[in-house]
Amino acid sequence: MKLAITLLSSALFASSVLPNSNDELAKSIERGKMVYAENCISCHMGTGEGAPAAIPPLAKSDYLLKSPEKAMYAIKFGLMGQITVNGIKYDNMMPAPGLENDEIADVMNYIRNSWGNKSDSLVTPKMIELIKE
Repeated sequence: MKLAITLLSSALFASSVLPNSNDELAKSIERGKMVYAENCISCHMGTGEGAPAAIPPLAKSDYLLKSPEKAMYAIKFGLMGQITVNGIKYDNMMPAPGLENDEIADVMNYIRNSWGNKSDSLVTPKMIELIKE
């Protein structure tokens, strides 16, 4: 019984002191929504649908969910050349928006959790920092 009380007390303490990843994800998504509105919405649209045959969709995008590292790279350094999103080939250029690592992480969390996309994993600025050109 004493062990159970100790474990329960430790768990309660940890949950009150350590950041909750769901709270962190929710806060990041909210910040990412603002980053998206300032930098991405003109091409990818408010619905994340992009422009047919020109700008790939972010909505329900297999590219975002199956290849998050490639998406992070594209946001950090821009993108040139052909990619396939939801079975459709796109061959256009996306300039690097000049965002900081924390802004890239936030916008990734936003787009990976909007318009039919769902990801419970948190993209962090450290993950973005590790992506090299």
